Amino acid sequence: MANLIITIDGPAASGKSTVARLLAERLGASFLDTGAMYRAVTLAAMQADVNMNDQDQLLDVLEKRKFQFAAKNNKTTVSIDGADVTEQLRLPEVTANAKYIASAAKVREKLVEMQRQFAAGEETIVTEGRDQGTVAFPDARFKIYLIAQASERARRRAIDEGRTSPNEIEQIQKDIEERDAGDQNRAVGPLTPAADAVVVDTTGSSVEEVVDKLLKIVNDKLPITNHQLPVTSPSTSLRMVSPSNHYKLPKMRWFRFARGLCKIFCLTFFKLHPEGRENVPYHGPLVLICNHQSFLDPVLCGIFVKRPLHFLARSTLFRGLLGRLITSVNTIPVRRDEADLTAMRVVISKLKQGHGVCLFPEGTRTRDGKITAFKPGFGLLCRRGGADIVPVIIDGAFEAWPRHKKLFSPGSRIDIRYGKVISAAEVKKMDDRKLAELLTETLRKMQNDCRVEQGKKPFDYK
Repeated sequence: MANLIITIDGPAASGKSTVARLLAERLGASFLDTGAMYRAVTLAAMQADVNMNDQDQLLDVLEKRKFQFAAKNNKTTVSIDGADVTEQLRLPEVTANAKYIASAAKVREKLVEMQRQFAAGEETIVTEGRDQGTVAFPDARFKIYLIAQASERARRRAIDEGRTSPNEIEQIQKDIEERDAGDQNRAVGPLTPAADAVVVDTTGSSVEEVVDKLLKIVNDKLPITNHQLPVTSPSTSLRMVSPSNHYKLPKMRWFRFARGLCKIFCLTFFKLHPEGRENVPYHGPLVLICNHQSFLDPVLCGIFVKRPLHFLARSTLFRGLLGRLITSVNTIPVRRDEADLTAMRVVISKLKQGHGVCLFPEGTRTRDGKITAFKPGFGLLCRRGGADIVPVIIDGAFEAWPRHKKLFSPGSRIDIRYGKVISAAEVKKMDDRKLAELLTETLRKMQNDCRVEQGKKPFDYK
């Protein structure tokens, strides 16, 4: 058995999988995604068209099909008989039918046995599910139980599944509440926190904030030194190992402190009106595509996003005190007027690690407030990094601090709007030019819609 086991349990959409994966990465530990296991068996049973209430038929599916789980681009990928089914696991019908696998005693017992086999011999493991601390690993050193309000969990799942209309969110919340009741009342492995578990409420918290809390829980009781596990290909169906350096908590605290100061500054001197923050995913590779009106844009784009972001700045700024300051807040140097392959590799690496990056494809600040056609190079970064895209429009920053003025004008109204997410799957279908044209048109429309609402004259982009 592993020398150190950390279990993370909780109800549906409480953030278990994402938090467990990130915690494992930052501790250099193995990660066991039991939710993917149950969903994979559910999908296989649906494909076989078996009676979901017949335990023997379900067990037969488990024993006859070949399931493989692996870590790729910081996401758990799943295949059945060699076919990648990762995207299918999040289908609503799979989610709805997972309860049958969860309540099938024979199947659940077999899966718990597989989980223990996986843990055997691992030095450190983070495992998530609904009964990890109570049934699978009752002797685990650390037991975490995540909770969140049903409305919050419904909103998260709605964003993940792209079903964000009021009626859809209402139905998702109803399904979650029914799932909670079923999980809590089932005879086998009921959903309940272990007696010695630490309960963490994730309502209103970003993924990074939750991971911070869990790291503190672990480090307060067991100081962990910087270490790495070797990268391995899964030789068994359940082996997933993610190497990572120990998480640098002080740096994250500094980033949040600096972001807080910037937010206070902007709220003091400007009339800020953010909208659409719920459109920004809490986790996973993400690129914010924003227009460029002033020096303030990177700050304005990031202060209302709960997750940390990385930014790009021209390499000539990375000198002296300014260079040290912007480096400390996740800024990546890039050489202007050339294809900076080093910067591109860094950005792609950050995206593959599940981080968020803010890009300004115009390349320079506007001269008149209008949005110039985007340069297409960012498409490659998004595809290689497997990133979702959120378009962001800033309007009013040009009037507050245009490029030809040395000082800003206090009291100006500035609107920041986050548009609907464009999924990584959609991004992969478009070439660089088509993606650049789509984002240019999208932001121009968002900008003019915003200006019309504020009684301003829209820009002529004909």
